[in-house]
Amino acid sequence: MRSSSSESPEPRRVVVDASLLVANEPETEGVARQFSAWAEADVELHAPSLARYEVANALARKAAHRDIASDDVAAVWTEFDALSISYDTLADGSAVIALARELDRRSAFDAAYVALAQRIGTELWTIDGPLARNAGGRGYAVKLITN
Repeated sequence: MRSSSSESPEPRRVVVDASLLVANEPETEGVARQFSAWAEADVELHAPSLARYEVANALARKAAHRDIASDDVAAVWTEFDALSISYDTLADGSAVIALARELDRRSAFDAAYVALAQRIGTELWTIDGPLARNAGGRGYAVKLITN
């Protein structure tokens, strides 16, 4: 399902990408506000199971670059793991690959998020501007969080 031109009410579920889950300043303020709004509205959060690996990878990189202390990684992971997110398994790999090709991507990671949102009939939320412009420009329901 591609997005329509009319505004719709707040969805009851959304797909969140890994960029939201590992946001850095200055994005964290807008991301925190959006997560609070979803919690208040009892919105279900979804992500492909891939997201857990992407978050682990991002935390490993942040620790390697000393953006976070190695001693803090476990606490950050625990905080992430406590988020109420439904992790969906890959339902149709060939559809994700086709979507990656449509988006002119060399990997299927971004396409997995877009495909999940399409499959469950909702929007993908991200702070990844290029992803939002690319997929949104092709008619997919993608929302960009900015401050």
